[in-house]
Amino acid sequence: MKPWVKYLFWFCFVMAVLISSSFVNSSQNEKVVGMPDINIEVSKDMLFLTEEEVENRLVLRNMIGEDKVYEEMDLAEIEQFITEMPEVKEVEVFSYISGKWSIDLVLRQPIARIFNIDGSTCYLDKDGTLMPWSPNYTAYVITVTGNINETDYTKNVDNIINNDSLKTIEILDDLYDITSYVCSDEFLSAQITQIHINGYNEFELIPRVGDQRILFGDANYVAGKFKKLEYFYQEGISRAGWENYDTINIMYKSQVVCSKRN
Repeated sequence: MKPWVKYLFWFCFVMAVLISSSFVNSSQNEKVVGMPDINIEVSKDMLFLTEEEVENRLVLRNMIGEDKVYEEMDLAEIEQFITEMPEVKEVEVFSYISGKWSIDLVLRQPIARIFNIDGSTCYLDKDGTLMPWSPNYTAYVITVTGNINETDYTKNVDNIINNDSLKTIEILDDLYDITSYVCSDEFLSAQITQIHINGYNEFELIPRVGDQRILFGDANYVAGKFKKLEYFYQEGISRAGWENYDTINIMYKSQVVCSKRN
């Protein structure tokens, strides 16, 4: 085969591919994609955000619609919008050659519900991020009350830990340390139902069984304090009886101090 014939063949082949690709892209852009398939992954049935709610928020922003064609869709913008929803941990938006498209998202998992002094309420999630209360679902997690007023949903525990100035004025990181430890321990998560922050910014724990206050103090030596408490529950209070004590003080590093009822 002569060289010029070979070059002509490859030129025609490349042009055919480009024309075909252009035709496919044009056809794809003009295809009506309609509404997405929305798949939500939740933890422990904590459905704070429904498929219908996600769809409604996107419709209100005019990002999706029954008659929208592919060229009108900005999948990256849609993904960014959903990422900024405070209930969402992860999201992925993708489309298929057939014209269908999907939204897969993972919701945050709360570990505590905060009741603020201003009357509002919110959740603290497993990753140390605040998320708003939801009318769709109420999570049965540790209750936090007292001297606390967390309303900034952009706040994150990691940001506080890595900022020396914030660590001295914020209490959210300390609350997260204590709550995370309780939630990770089967015995403690069954026993502790409430964390109260008193006027000295010290933590008090309220157990499920028994009418006591557990004086925890600050968030130093968290693991050591809880080990003392577990040992006391297993060895001390079982012998003396739940009803005999009104306070259990584990604030101090090497001892448990109990106050008996009058």
